[in-house]
Amino acid sequence: MACITERWSKSMSRWKFGWALCLMSVAAHAAPAPADTELLARAQDWLQNGQGRTAYGMLEPHESELAGVPAYDYLLGQAALAAKQPTRAALAFERCLAVQPLNGTCRLGMARAHMALSEVDSARIELDTISRSAPPEPVQDAVSHYLGLLSNTKQSNNDRRLSSYLEVGMGYDSNINSATSTADMALPAFGGAVFTLSRDGRKRSSGFNRAAFNLRYSAPLSENWRYLLETNIAGTGNWATQDYNTIVSDVSAGVVRQADRHQFSARLLAQHYALGGHTYRNTVGVLGQYAYAVSERSEFSAFTQASQLSYPDQNLRNANRYTGGVSWSQAFANDRAVAYGSVYGGWEDTRRSGAPQDFAYGFSGVRAGGLYLFTPRIKLEAGVGAERRINDGKDALFETRRRATLYDAFLGLDYAINRKLSLRPQYRFNHSDANTPLRDFQRHVFTMNLRYELF
Repeated sequence: MACITERWSKSMSRWKFGWALCLMSVAAHAAPAPADTELLARAQDWLQNGQGRTAYGMLEPHESELAGVPAYDYLLGQAALAAKQPTRAALAFERCLAVQPLNGTCRLGMARAHMALSEVDSARIELDTISRSAPPEPVQDAVSHYLGLLSNTKQSNNDRRLSSYLEVGMGYDSNINSATSTADMALPAFGGAVFTLSRDGRKRSSGFNRAAFNLRYSAPLSENWRYLLETNIAGTGNWATQDYNTIVSDVSAGVVRQADRHQFSARLLAQHYALGGHTYRNTVGVLGQYAYAVSERSEFSAFTQASQLSYPDQNLRNANRYTGGVSWSQAFANDRAVAYGSVYGGWEDTRRSGAPQDFAYGFSGVRAGGLYLFTPRIKLEAGVGAERRINDGKDALFETRRRATLYDAFLGLDYAINRKLSLRPQYRFNHSDANTPLRDFQRHVFTMNLRYELF
């Protein structure tokens, strides 16, 4: 390593010229066969879209035939780092530098590989070499950051993350009030007399407009602890009537601790739900979660949540809700696909002593879903769920203990127009299969959303 450093200090002008070539295009260094150019372009596309493991799965089988081609070795090294294969990354960058010692991007990749392998001295030599070459400002900033990490300065604890998006859309909802489509029903509480529901008590459909805003921020508190903050606000305006327009705003704040494969998090939650221009429900709660990385592609998690629900205009419905569950997620197909499954259960108890007994209930449910990346720009998501609810007491109108199974499903497509803008069509289905006809309904919602990533 010392001889390399000496050689570089004697050829400063050549190094500056090398940086210019490197930043123009890695492909300019290489001369892959035309048949391989498409492979490298597709791998580069996956890398630029944050799917390094997919890129690694594409590139690794071609190592025997393309090793020594700088463009290939550079991409393989970057993909190997993303796939947590630092040894393979170091070998790839080493081949790249053997052919083109002035390739600054490969040298920076080599420094990162040394860091991932905890080879501090070797990483520092590579970074110092780059720093003395007067590289472009963005590269120098990266070098300074990595040197700070190696020196255990404050920069190692300065990884603040901020993201935000704005989403607008329009769609159609077949049942904006989640009501039954049955017009007439017999009520046992009145001797089986048949009553006709008012128009507001029956299923109503409408087109709608919607908008949503999300903001996420996290900052390190110490080496293993981070502070988390997230806020959302979403509004829906129905074309047919304003009575069921909604505005839902929520905020959460908490901490997360990472310890090897273990992650612990705790958050405080608050939500305001407005319906028809009036406060419908306020919720506050706490959420605790534990996650264990079984492998690079498998994760087990468990959670528990306690919430307090308050209904300003219906105080008898005020309740405490307790939920707990476990889940498993699995990546496969070179990380182009992720599947998950979860089971959960809990209960909701009323807080007012005079509340009807049937307001309290127990519940249990299952969920499954996943996503698949067809291309770096196109992602498909889908999920299904079922929840069983059994109320504590008898329904006053139907004189029977309420039971219901709630089914839901969704299917969505995410098409990235560019790195900031994406088109997101989605379909959602809900069905309440209840033993009391007043609460038996189906709902179909079709939405076309446009999302812009603010930062």
